[in-house]
Amino acid sequence: MSRAKWRYALLIATLLGLVAMAAAVSNDDTVQNSEANESFLQKSIMLPLPDTDGGISLNRALKERRSIRTLKNDSLTLDAVSQLLWAAQGITDDKGHRTAGSAFDAYPLEVYVLAGNITNLTAGVYHFKPQNHSLFRLSQGDVRAEFVNASVVPANAWIKTAPAIFLITGNFEKAVKTGAVNSTVYIEAGLASENFLLEVVSLDLGCTYVAGFVPPKAAKFLNLSKEDIPIALLPVGQKA
Repeated sequence: MSRAKWRYALLIATLLGLVAMAAAVSNDDTVQNSEANESFLQKSIMLPLPDTDGGISLNRALKERRSIRTLKNDSLTLDAVSQLLWAAQGITDDKGHRTAGSAFDAYPLEVYVLAGNITNLTAGVYHFKPQNHSLFRLSQGDVRAEFVNASVVPANAWIKTAPAIFLITGNFEKAVKTGAVNSTVYIEAGLASENFLLEVVSLDLGCTYVAGFVPPKAAKFLNLSKEDIPIALLPVGQKA
């Protein structure tokens, strides 16, 4: 899809979201809902549009992909974060298809960002919204070290130095309801993670897929719903 069409699809999705938000406001509690909507908007961050035409060649990215476990805590740009999120679960056409395929178009994956040192983004925990390519802030404050101490095995404690830690989760109930099976959720998480890792290479950053953590502890720390099961951690930063 061309960049112009992508922008158009994104605009339509955003307008539909705003219409739905407006429709939810009842006449009985207009003031209360108005305040809630203002709070929602304050927590929503529109990301820079991803570059769908540039970057290095796919073959070069495949050749240069490596697991990088030594990262600097130098800040990441919001452009880079936007690009990485789009690579993992971004919308690619006006039908809602994403960069990683999904059985029966269930799209059971979610992506969260534990932001510690990202330019022009307040430290906190964010939930990626592919429909309008935005981040929704779930909590404020740098919780990287606390999260790692609470849910990651000691051998992977190094990831707390990454300026941003990305988490991919899967909703198995959502997948099964559409006719898929549990294993497809793990497969799709792998597809999304590989897209993400290849984009890391294109951006000349460092990352590795981390599975050495305790999913229930990670979910509890981030206060995720019981259906939202953590699958993969992806710490990203400048290569040391």
